[in-house]
Order: sequence, then C-alpha cells, then structure tokens
Amino acid sequence: MQQEQCWAPGCVIANADTTKDLGLVHKDQLTVGLEGTYAPYSYRAKNGNLEGIDVDMAKAIGKKMGLKVVFVPTKWDSLVEGLRANKYDIILNDMAPNKERMKLFRYGSKYIYTGGVVVTKKDSGIKSVTDIKGKKTAQSAVGNYVKYAEKLGSTNVAVPGFAEAVATVENGKADATLNDAAAWSVYKKEHPETKLVAIKSPAKYMPVTGAAPMMNKKATALDKAVTKAEAKMRKDGEMKKISVKYLEADYSHKPTK
Repeated sequence: MQQEQCWAPGCVIANADTTKDLGLVHKDQLTVGLEGTYAPYSYRAKNGNLEGIDVDMAKAIGKKMGLKVVFVPTKWDSLVEGLRANKYDIILNDMAPNKERMKLFRYGSKYIYTGGVVVTKKDSGIKSVTDIKGKKTAQSAVGNYVKYAEKLGSTNVAVPGFAEAVATVENGKADATLNDAAAWSVYKKEHPETKLVAIKSPAKYMPVTGAAPMMNKKATALDKAVTKAEAKMRKDGEMKKISVKYLEADYSHKPTK
C-alpha cells in the first residue's frame, strides 16, 4: 500500500490530546484514501505531487484537527473496500452519499456541488442523457453514475475509473459515459484534441447530490471532528477558496435552483 506524507504547511503533527479517541488507523495521522488520477479532485501535478480539490480539503481538515496527513492513492473500484478494510481513516474523492453507502458508512459535511454530464462522440446520435437507452455506457461498477446509467436503460461496460471510461468511448467500445461535469471540464482542457462532447444532464436524471468526506460507520468521533473542521473552513472562507482555485467559481454551496 503506497502512502504519501504531506509535509506542506498545514500538515502538522498533533499532540496526544488532539487525537484522543478518534480511532485513527495510525496515531497522530489522518490517512486519506483517494484516486490520484481524477482531476480536478486528485491528480498528479507536473512535479509529481498530488493536487486537487480533495487533496487541498484533506490538508485543510488535517491542519484544523492538528494532524499530519498521509495520502493513499487507490483505484476507484477499490476505494470503498479499502476503507472497509481500515487501510485509511477517510475517503476524499468526490464521494456523493447514497442510501446504500449510508447503511455502512458515515459522511461529514458536503463541500462541493457539481452536476453531471453525458460524454459521447458527436455522431453517436445521443443528444440528451435519455438517449443512452439501449446504448453501452462505460462506468465503474461502483458509484452513483452507473446507477443513473442503468436506470436510464443503458448496458454497462465496466471500467475502473474516469480516464478509462473516456478512453472506452473514444475507441468505440462504449457509446457514452456519465460523470462529473467538473472532471470533464478539466479533461477537455488537458485534451483539446478530443473529438468527444459533453451534454449537460437535468438534475432529475443525475442529481446534484454534493460530495462529502466518507468514513466507517463506527467512526463517530472522527466524523464529529472532521465535520467541525469543515464548519471552520466554511466560516473562514477556505472551502470557497479551494473551489475557486480549481473550478474558477464557488461550488461549495448547494445550488438554490
């Protein structure tokens, strides 16, 4: 299991009282599971360091809790199982709460709200998200987007993550993929040569549910501490600052419409 320590400003070592009864995997350390390949949430910068919304969120939460932060890059389809196996304390990876997950896990406060899109080729015949009925969509076997796609009548082509989903559409093995609008926006900027297009989905098909830190069900004390740290971030404007840094707008609040 690869771990990456964060020694940047804000990742500080806690005293014993700060982490008492939090049930951390490692003492005085917040161990964070994320993909590391899913821009703008977590990805590698040119210098090889992890960057992104979830990376900055983890560092800020760790700072306010007085904890050193260690990242554990993990493939999307193994993230949840890794949390269940106590490989890390928390997942920060654009994780939207759903009924199934909430039976087994708990969540902190939601910190980012972005909508969904259907990514496809211009000549695919798909003009709206409802047109995926009877088509093949490339989705991870876990998560909300595969559920949205199946509900709309598509057949799933299983992939481990977003990058693989896009590649599967590009090579013609799938007709489309459903995913986060912000993730697509970053991909488009980094791959201007792509022939794929994104079609915005109405919220009734892909709800703007919001992402939140995800923890094991038994981690009540950790949940309370993380939620408290998030509240401080919202109050002092740090949460908004992170959103604007990566998305050029404040998506830290639930849309009013």
